[in-house]
Amino acid sequence: MAVEPDDAKFISKLDETSKQKAKEELNERNDKDRELAVQTLRQWILEQDWLKTPTDFQFLLRFLRARKYSQLGARETLENYWTVRTKFPDWCKNVDPGEEVLQEIIKSGIIVCPKRYDNEGRRVLIDRTAHIDVDEANQKWGLKNVFRALVLVSDWYCLDENVQVNGMQVLFDASDITLNTATTIFTGENGKNLIKYYQRSQPVRVKRLNLYKQPSFFDTIFAIIKPLMSEKMRNRVKLHGNSMVSVYKDIDRSVLPTEYLPDDYTGPSAGPLKGIIDEMLEDMMVPEFRSYIRNLSSEKHRVDFFKRKRDDQPAESFRKLHAE
Repeated sequence: MAVEPDDAKFISKLDETSKQKAKEELNERNDKDRELAVQTLRQWILEQDWLKTPTDFQFLLRFLRARKYSQLGARETLENYWTVRTKFPDWCKNVDPGEEVLQEIIKSGIIVCPKRYDNEGRRVLIDRTAHIDVDEANQKWGLKNVFRALVLVSDWYCLDENVQVNGMQVLFDASDITLNTATTIFTGENGKNLIKYYQRSQPVRVKRLNLYKQPSFFDTIFAIIKPLMSEKMRNRVKLHGNSMVSVYKDIDRSVLPTEYLPDDYTGPSAGPLKGIIDEMLEDMMVPEFRSYIRNLSSEKHRVDFFKRKRDDQPAESFRKLHAE
């Protein structure tokens, strides 16, 4: 069994409610079983000469949790994760939270994820890419850097144990989206690649995709995207139109920025957008996280597709054995 010195040092930061959910929903029964599952997954990785990936405890654990401790499922998601990152180097390689262009993009507020939890322990990701003018963004930052910023934020929130266990909700704010922005980002190759990235390779469970202020041409865009989505994800899409009252039925106001709340609301919230973004950037600039992202996005981690093709037959045999 592939054991690393830090395995026994891992201490979960989950509260008792989330630990119980991990046990009941994800099959994370106890510390010993969790450790054995990580070591089993690591052993498989070390036997694959086509896969180069970090093997530390916390990194591998999120893939097991995402697939409810199915070894085969965790392997598939891990392979998808590195396949996507290897195929899309412009989005995923050599990322540093300290890059000026990435900081500018995040400060613009196109993607916001408050460090707050709703009554089910989930976080909300607010996607505001619809707000940008893609031509202006391309000239100012380069569209590839917009996608690099999205990947950076994704790798950041996936570290959160509560996200791994309780999942998260997405609020896509389509306010003022133009047809040019919609077609450039969400259809064609960019759209296909985004769906591959978020749907097939991310070790996180999205509980609901909430769409707010979808435009009149949304049906056309969704008709293009829908066939690329899994049935499970299609069933988790909810259209709220122009109604924030409808959004509040699915997303606790306590986890939303004040800009998304009624003027007369006096209850708990995530605070203003600027404060949330500042907190995100501060968290990403912690030396440990910055080092982690640099390592994760380095050229040394990848899938070797030539060697992977050569190993297809053994993998297929494993799948048959697993099915029996």
